[in-house]
Amino acid sequence: MKASAVSTITKSLPIGFPTLVNYSLLATLGYINLFRLKY
Repeated sequence: MKASAVSTITKSLPIGFPTLVNYSLLATLGYINLFRLKY
């Protein structure tokens, strides 16, 4: 069971990783914009 879970995670990583990176970049940009507006 663990091996199959690891294989599914490794298979989904190439698809999910870029989206995670994009979301983190968008979040950081949004926080920077908020701080610029506040100060």
